[in-house]
Amino acid sequence: MHQALVFLLEQYDVLKDKDKKVCLALVEEGATLSRILKRLGFRNTIIIQISFAEIHGEMLMNLRESAFYLDHMRATSKKLLKAVQYPLVLVSIFIIMLIVLNYTVIPQFNSLYSAMGTSSDGVVTVLTSFLQLLPQLVLTSVSAAVIFAIAVMFIAAMKDVDRKAKILLFIPGIRFYFRNYQTYRFSREFGYFINNGLEVKEILDLFIHQTLNEYLRYSSGLIEEKLMEGHTLSEAIGQIDMLDGKLAVFVSHGEQNSSVGKELILFSEYTLERIIMKIEDVTRKIQPVIFLILGLLIICLYLVIVLPIFQMMATIN
Repeated sequence: MHQALVFLLEQYDVLKDKDKKVCLALVEEGATLSRILKRLGFRNTIIIQISFAEIHGEMLMNLRESAFYLDHMRATSKKLLKAVQYPLVLVSIFIIMLIVLNYTVIPQFNSLYSAMGTSSDGVVTVLTSFLQLLPQLVLTSVSAAVIFAIAVMFIAAMKDVDRKAKILLFIPGIRFYFRNYQTYRFSREFGYFINNGLEVKEILDLFIHQTLNEYLRYSSGLIEEKLMEGHTLSEAIGQIDMLDGKLAVFVSHGEQNSSVGKELILFSEYTLERIIMKIEDVTRKIQPVIFLILGLLIICLYLVIVLPIFQMMATIN
């Protein structure tokens, strides 16, 4: 580990010289890998996995899985950005055209109607009114999305974990990702500890006293309370709203054949795959929906320009 860290830090050109010297000094002091990764700016999701691996010994497996997780999240983020990037550019161009139309073409048509002593028919009036209101609708939608994001960030910053978890589980768009991600983290770490011979009580004590993941600490405390009441591990897990109900079925099956650790790790892999598939599914649906909406709006824009011309020609005839 010492040789690997020294070699990688010396070859890691992304680091500034100051940070590289600090990390090398930490290595020479005998600092843990999790501490060094924290100094390098890795997220808590990775740091907590490595810190637990330093206890239960599955360091190589955890490093591989952490790399797998980061690669998948990075690839999924790129797909999402790629799916949204081009449509957003088109939408921006369309909004600029819409603003120009509202301030130039539509007023000219209104002046012509007044000069000719006539008025637009129902379809043109409805389309014109819709396009005039559209910038306000877009602005309102963007504002609502920003307010929603700020509200979620505010909820995530709350200190009361119980209340925070209940609110996040109540929000439809957040519930799936929150529950499945917490299930993935719990089942993965719990499974590794059991496979390496630790007792359930020891694992729960470790989770309860760690400070990197408050949700893991909270759910472990609830499970410990249920166990003290005489429930089995599967029954206790099944009563935690934050965790997927299917996890209790896997644990119950593991209790019957003495393979709880393997069942938990298997379920963590299944849960991570579900999260990735869900994100990719949303990514695939975003682009067609945006193009469909944009196509309908362009048709409306075209009709607003063409229909008044035909209507005026009919009036002249």
